[in-house]
Amino acid sequence: MGEKPPGRVILEEALAKIEGQPKKRFTRQEIEEGRGELSLLNNDVFTGTFAGNKNNGIITGLVNALRKIHSLAPIPPLERTTVQNVSLIDVLERGMVGDLSGEGPLFNITVEVQKKKQEGYAVRGTITSSNVMRKQFPKGASFEEAPDVIGVNVLGFRLPELEHREMFVSRIVRAEYESRKPFLEGKYSDYYIELVKMAGFKKEDLPQEYHDLWDICCIILAKVKDHEEVIRMQAIKNPVALELSQEISKTVSSGRIVKKALSRKSEYEQLQEYLNMRDVKIEARGEARGEARGEAKAVEAIARKALAAGIPLETIQGLTGLDIETIKGL
Repeated sequence: MGEKPPGRVILEEALAKIEGQPKKRFTRQEIEEGRGELSLLNNDVFTGTFAGNKNNGIITGLVNALRKIHSLAPIPPLERTTVQNVSLIDVLERGMVGDLSGEGPLFNITVEVQKKKQEGYAVRGTITSSNVMRKQFPKGASFEEAPDVIGVNVLGFRLPELEHREMFVSRIVRAEYESRKPFLEGKYSDYYIELVKMAGFKKEDLPQEYHDLWDICCIILAKVKDHEEVIRMQAIKNPVALELSQEISKTVSSGRIVKKALSRKSEYEQLQEYLNMRDVKIEARGEARGEARGEAKAVEAIARKALAAGIPLETIQGLTGLDIETIKGL
């Protein structure tokens, strides 16, 4: 087997250090403040809001808000929804992802939420939508009975493939290349909602058919602590958006979800501190060679650099082995 890339070795080393640290206990105030910072873009909040056949009416409402923009008929109520696959967030916060599929009469729907930028997401969204085409369509069945597929991608970043688009929502359909005439557009549609583009619009300036989607997106984007103000400032009256706000609040009432989010944030901060400390070590050891002999002097030089970088005393202690009083005296 080949050697591991240096970056991977560093990451594994950092994660091992973090896992060896005692788990942080959060105060009631930290939990309450953390609860207010959550939004539907958090993986656990998303899953908790829709898992277990809950709130399929909201999924239907989101899809119908999208279809309304292009004067498409609303879909019938979904009979059931299932969480198909969930990719858990890691300490690097590379992405908060939930894949939710609902099956109703002749409809397969996939909803994905991606907070952080992910390279190649347009390919991911296309593959996901293609995979969903096969759900509830057994081998040997008539192709006339194949379900319609609607893919919804809610993104917290700009999609490079849609850089030319100013509007915050785009509908992607297949088309014959030369004539650009749509091909099966009534059966297969993918929607990409780029939440960051909403900053370039005001609700009152948008066509009326966009208002339902705008209301829902405002709730998706907002932190829980800001819901009431957002509802008031955006004059949100859409019942699906209001219901979504209520259901998110129910989900985040779970202390387990809040503590999990806080733990991940703490782990991410520890990781950043560790990587900063590692850079400090490399720089300080180089200086220590010219200033003094012995490992003790090198370790003290490391600690001084870490203090200057603003790294917490406890972290410096864990990585250098020096006691707190010695570190304070440097």
